[in-house]
Amino acid sequence: MFENKKKRVSILFIDDDTKFKVVKILKTAGWINTSSVRDIKSLDDQIVKNTDIFFVDVQGVGLALQFNEEGLGLALALKNKYPNKKVVIYSAETKGDRFHEALRKADSFLAKNAEPYEFQQLVEQYSSDL
Repeated sequence: MFENKKKRVSILFIDDDTKFKVVKILKTAGWINTSSVRDIKSLDDQIVKNTDIFFVDVQGVGLALQFNEEGLGLALALKNKYPNKKVVIYSAETKGDRFHEALRKADSFLAKNAEPYEFQQLVEQYSSDL
């Protein structure tokens, strides 16, 4: 059912931990256009324009664009600029602003230590919309 989408859908993890295990798990599951970057330097980068689903870590990203709220600011900017793309926020941090606008505008959010299949379920769910 997802075989064509697995080859076509582009997934980008923006995470200062470039060895985040879910990236490899998704690739192994056939989502071949899954990649990871430490941060993005421009909302107009080609990799950003080509991405269908973003997974944005809360801490350690968004620094290149000088967002005060780091990943939350980056996720909000991505969703505002590209409202038709899916944005998922994830974090290992358990404290923080639970009322931040990014959390309301994002398509979903997960704990960074969520089971890998939870990330894959979101990819499958959002891929059916694309």
